[in-house]
Amino acid sequence: MNKKYKVLLALCLVVFGIFLFAFGALFLKKEENKTFEYNQTINKKKSLPAVEQENNFSLNDINLTLENEKLEFLDKNISEILNLNPVNTELNQTKEDNQTSFLEIVEQNASKELKNELKNEEQNISNKDNNKTQTLVQKNTKPRLAIIIDDMASHTHVDMLKKTNLKLIPSFFPPDKHHPYTAEFAKDFDFFMVHLPLAAIKYDKAELNTLHPSDDVQKINKRVAFVKEQFPKVKFINNHTGSLFTANKQAMEKLFNAFKQNDFIFVDSRTIGNSKAKNLTSHFKQPYIARDVFLDNEDDIVYIKNQLKQAIDEAKKKGFAIAIGHPREKTFKALVQSVDLLNSVELVYLNEIY
Repeated sequence: MNKKYKVLLALCLVVFGIFLFAFGALFLKKEENKTFEYNQTINKKKSLPAVEQENNFSLNDINLTLENEKLEFLDKNISEILNLNPVNTELNQTKEDNQTSFLEIVEQNASKELKNELKNEEQNISNKDNNKTQTLVQKNTKPRLAIIIDDMASHTHVDMLKKTNLKLIPSFFPPDKHHPYTAEFAKDFDFFMVHLPLAAIKYDKAELNTLHPSDDVQKINKRVAFVKEQFPKVKFINNHTGSLFTANKQAMEKLFNAFKQNDFIFVDSRTIGNSKAKNLTSHFKQPYIARDVFLDNEDDIVYIKNQLKQAIDEAKKKGFAIAIGHPREKTFKALVQSVDLLNSVELVYLNEIY
């Protein structure tokens, strides 16, 4: 190609490039004008309140959407918790099976441990009970004997009883003009009884205010209430004489009713063989407590010692026995002189037995 044609071709290319540039610039200008006109049109059509409403609507839509998603999330979690989601049923069942297996293992281990603990505890309790039983057996190997001293009425009686240094049970007459201080004397003792006079078949020296089978309920109740007033701490009452009264069922029923009202327990001195006390104790829910041996029907030391030996033999036979004596010099001497014999038993108060 010669030089002339080369120059012509270069000129054509330059002209074509100028044409393309001008055409592109014109096209861009038109597009900018269209965009500006469109925006102007839109802005004219919209008012400011409308723009605010549109923005509020969009925000409400967003909030509503978020709230729905939140509720859907909560529902989904509740469904899973309640195992109501069918998609997770198999998974939940697997979890439950695993939990059950785990619980069974824990329960089995706990059961073994609990059984071992219970076994050890039972063994400890058994050992304690055995030791306790052995202690009690060692402590109570001796038979027990209660010795009641009836007719306690004076300061002299109290002094004689105390000087024996033996565990004896004083039983005091209720106060009257012949022995007015019995309630005061009783305060010197940790344990005592009341010796209530009841009518005898034949007795020339009846105490004042002795109760008779013919006495009505009011008189018997009043007498027993007087005893409670004078001896508020007393629990046990035995009869002085009473062969006539205690053999009468109706009279004893009235007396037991009065005892029940004052929370007293009757101790039968057994001054007669057919005493009705034993038949009534179960009805009035009381233990039947009765004398086994009288010590001093004869005022003789040898006789009293022999009676005491009989009472001790009775205690050894039954485990427990009751002997009754009186505040006499020979009675107390016989008891003191029989200390070695008394060492074969344990002297007790009635409240240690009943």
